[in-house]
Amino acid sequence: MPRNPITARALAVHTLRQIEQRRGFSNRILAEQFERHPDLERRERGLTTTLVYGVLRHRGRLDALIDAAAARPKALSARAREIARVAVFELRELQHPPHAAIPQALGLATALDPSGGLARPLHAILAAIDREGAALDARLAAGKPLDVLANRWSIPRWLAGRWLATLGPDVALARARALAEPPAVELRVDLSRTTADAVAAALREADPKAVVEQLPDQPQALRVRGGGELVRHPLHERGLFSVQALGAQRAALALAPCPEEHVLDACAGMGTKSLQLAELMRRRGRLVAADASEHRLGEHAALRRRGELDVDGFSFTTVVADLTAPEPQPGVDDGPYDAVLLDAPCTGLGNLARHPELRATVQFDDIAACADLQRRLLDRCRARVRPGGRLVYAVCSLEPEEGPRLVRAACDAGAFALEHEETWTPEAHHTDGFYLARLRPT
Repeated sequence: MPRNPITARALAVHTLRQIEQRRGFSNRILAEQFERHPDLERRERGLTTTLVYGVLRHRGRLDALIDAAAARPKALSARAREIARVAVFELRELQHPPHAAIPQALGLATALDPSGGLARPLHAILAAIDREGAALDARLAAGKPLDVLANRWSIPRWLAGRWLATLGPDVALARARALAEPPAVELRVDLSRTTADAVAAALREADPKAVVEQLPDQPQALRVRGGGELVRHPLHERGLFSVQALGAQRAALALAPCPEEHVLDACAGMGTKSLQLAELMRRRGRLVAADASEHRLGEHAALRRRGELDVDGFSFTTVVADLTAPEPQPGVDDGPYDAVLLDAPCTGLGNLARHPELRATVQFDDIAACADLQRRLLDRCRARVRPGGRLVYAVCSLEPEEGPRLVRAACDAGAFALEHEETWTPEAHHTDGFYLARLRPT
């Protein structure tokens, strides 16, 4: 691919190929690409981001349009199809003029293959979609419910079938529509040091075009559209707000850790939940953040500084540990916990708006594989809770096997008593889909 200088479209195509080949998270791979191209102008970075997330979010629809317009769709190479997806997204979703989008796509194809082997079929496909795109889109929206969900709303066909069976066509379509919308950024405010009003005012002052919304009944939460790179805002640097999905916020709030308690963040990840737990504990007591990934735990050093966690009366430690292992884990199993937060690894199928690459990477069998891991984690974490203590189980998936069905099976087996549960859906709550349950070991 052309190297110097690289265009937004070329970088988008390359990034999309990397995401598919590596089955990685789009935000991390996109950040890697920007690091490799530090001279890319801000406008080009913005267009690259729009193209990457747009293609991932609308991939099923784009492929259906390409297949309808191509003489031999199965003969298209992976590179040709990726270039076509980007161009069709520009034409049909961004409404970029054909005289801009089509030559850019053909130029990229020619640069990649000077023989014309990529450009020739692309020219015919894009010309047909330019002429007939509206009619083709109308056809995609008018078929059987399964076809509409898959081809118009880009829900994987296997998942669309599940939704139709469990939710019915109306709710399934409403969920698909909600997940097609670019998500807002969700923030958590450290209410021990500032207020949501103060943070919202600072964000609006920094970018008057930013739309900052305070969420009903969630005094710690803000929803932001626009606002630039929020992680570079001075208030973020000082730890007065963090970028954190509402589901993760709700899980920590459901656990409700108190000062002086012994608390375990069992799948701590990058540590944003750990920081919230410390805030709820008023930075008094003992907090252990455990994760299987040393890389993810490496982010906690910055959180410790931002959150002002090095204070007398508060112990905050990070431990690399396999919490599914039957043997005791040093640094974790030094005594029972008053409260355990298990934000378990899952398919992430409630996160199709924020992580649209999951539409292509998650498969049906992943649900059972995740549920097996979740059961083992839940069983092992139960043993770490003191008598009378509590555990919150949470997943960013709405599939029953990973959420309510798994929890009810554990309760029916006599392992837990269910105290409280929440299900938040994209179509009803305008946020990522997630499930949580607060449990008392029995």
